[in-house]
Amino acid sequence: MLTLEDNRRMTEVGPGTPLGRFFRRYWIPAAVSSEIAEPGGAPVRVRLLGERLVAFRDPTGKPGLMNEFCPHRRASLVYGRNEEGGLRCLYHGWKMGHEGRILDTPAEPETSRIRTVVTHPAYPVREAGGVLWTYMGPAGQEPPFPHFPWLDLPASQLLVVKMYQDCNYLQGLEGDLDPAHPNYLHRDFDDRIKQQSWSGAGWQSIAELMSDGAPAIHCEETPQLMRVGAVRKTADPAMNYVRTTEWVAPFYTHIATGPHESRLFKAWLPMDDERCFTFYIHYHPEHPIDVPAIHANWGHKTDGPDFKTPHTLANMHLQDRAMMRDGNFSGVQGAAIQDRAVQESMGPVCDRTEEHLGTSDKAVIFYRRLILRKLAEMDQGLPLPAQAPGLSFDQRAASVYMPSDAPWQDALKFQEAQERESVPARPEPAPVK
Repeated sequence: MLTLEDNRRMTEVGPGTPLGRFFRRYWIPAAVSSEIAEPGGAPVRVRLLGERLVAFRDPTGKPGLMNEFCPHRRASLVYGRNEEGGLRCLYHGWKMGHEGRILDTPAEPETSRIRTVVTHPAYPVREAGGVLWTYMGPAGQEPPFPHFPWLDLPASQLLVVKMYQDCNYLQGLEGDLDPAHPNYLHRDFDDRIKQQSWSGAGWQSIAELMSDGAPAIHCEETPQLMRVGAVRKTADPAMNYVRTTEWVAPFYTHIATGPHESRLFKAWLPMDDERCFTFYIHYHPEHPIDVPAIHANWGHKTDGPDFKTPHTLANMHLQDRAMMRDGNFSGVQGAAIQDRAVQESMGPVCDRTEEHLGTSDKAVIFYRRLILRKLAEMDQGLPLPAQAPGLSFDQRAASVYMPSDAPWQDALKFQEAQERESVPARPEPAPVK
């Protein structure tokens, strides 16, 4: 369990909070590019780390991200005119530029110097992989931009999903830290449901892990942040089934997938202390992905502006008790919705002072101790994880059978060796509806 003080340190993300300052030292997603697809189109609200912002793309195509409220009389710039170089407030015509300069104050006399002394909070942005990224930390301390392996893929090989989640980000992130929960929360009983879920989406590796619901869990710190290994016994004592996940500061993870399977990268993006967006990045480095099958398995198809699914606490995430008897373990359809159901059920911010953790929570415990230490190191001026010059972000997780006497850290080597030995036929993705 955590103390009340440490629980706050790990969940509060507003300006000036320890975790908020930590997150602001990294490049993080602000929106998906499709939200501001039209040059000169309508600005959109962005809630990020407790701040109310507005994203836009000016008529020349240049994206921007700034505080939502005009510095003059605090009218919302979501209503503003989208002009070349920035946004113009409807109230008195003040125009704010991409970098926060006040470009025009037409209601003021020509002798007024107000626009030279007032600035507007604005953040640098970059676009890559269908995502608008931003850095919200101190000027002059921007880290290298993390070049993740999916950023340069063509659209046919990449699916970016943004999904609203009605709870603190840590509840979701700690779900990905838990290698034991898939054996229960994500277990299917019915063959038809199995075909619609993991195997239908091309993830046979999930079926492989179901044989051992109490894996041995290993953790180690890495330059990016940390690595987790889950080692499962098999019917053959000489072979284990090993799954690894790679974690990258501040809140990114490469989810374990098997040989030749599509891959998954996730980001847990805090809107504020009680709400977050989950970014699911599905991709394959070699061929197009089956988008309908992925949406059918995860249940996370969303649209803007709210990026919500129909599943809520009020309707019990559409849980079907009849399905629980012979369909699947949870009675909830969609892996993402199954995760959300248990995570949102904990309340807006989980009270971790009441937990009773066990062996299966080893990775969660390791992560909490690591992040609390990194917050202290940040205040000491020490280097932060995932910010070393020249550090590679070309990482990959693994899910593979391997000899039981081999180190679990070698899982990816065994997986890549298997992929070199067997090249499956290229699948034909179903048409996008």
